[in-house]
Amino acid sequence: MYNYRVALLVVFGLYVFSPVVIDWWLAPNGAWYHPFAIWFLLIAAHIFVGFKRGSDEL
Repeated sequence: MYNYRVALLVVFGLYVFSPVVIDWWLAPNGAWYHPFAIWFLLIAAHIFVGFKRGSDEL
């Protein structure tokens, strides 16, 4: 019902943090697992939101 607030927050967060994340991701002296850590966080967030939503909200 209140998805527009979440969408607005996600868009704002992407706008603010995208330069920092891209610089961290593409750093030449960074660890090999940086891209995997970002994907892991995205998948974990998706699973968390999926479990938080009840079966009646599908």
